[in-house]
Amino acid sequence: MNPALRDDPRALRVNLTVPSSGIRIGPFAIDALKTMLGTDLGEILSPMLVGPRQTRTLPTGGVVDVYPLAIPDGEGLSIPLKLFGEVGFRNMQGFLVLILPAGLAEVVREQLASEIANKMAAGPRITTGGSGGIIAEFAVRLVPGMRKSIPLGGVGEIGLEAAA
Repeated sequence: MNPALRDDPRALRVNLTVPSSGIRIGPFAIDALKTMLGTDLGEILSPMLVGPRQTRTLPTGGVVDVYPLAIPDGEGLSIPLKLFGEVGFRNMQGFLVLILPAGLAEVVREQLASEIANKMAAGPRITTGGSGGIIAEFAVRLVPGMRKSIPLGGVGEIGLEAAA
């Protein structure tokens, strides 16, 4: 955790929600996301974490892990997804730039349609990511309480919530 970020007025404050991927069978624990990434997501996010990870059950029955983040201006991260591009985000002068596999561009554009129409968001910008894959980028002006997610059925969602 990085408590110093709590006082940074230019940092974007968001809660990242991802499906809880831990499975316990007696004394054994398996974390599919950790296996896929090669490390714990909390470790990847630790430079921007401003509080402990929490778990939440969604109305749809899925369970998500919630990571409270503060993203400093000019900072961000992206995670390469071998065959799919990459996924990530960065703070660009107060806009949250979402970095996604190009195949998700239409789904995210639909989620942001109102914000794009009201000039609170722009995108997608299709480009090549740092890992060489084709990605889509969206720039979003966050409004306190704003919540956007990509539902993943019974397993949960991937989403962002702007802190109030």
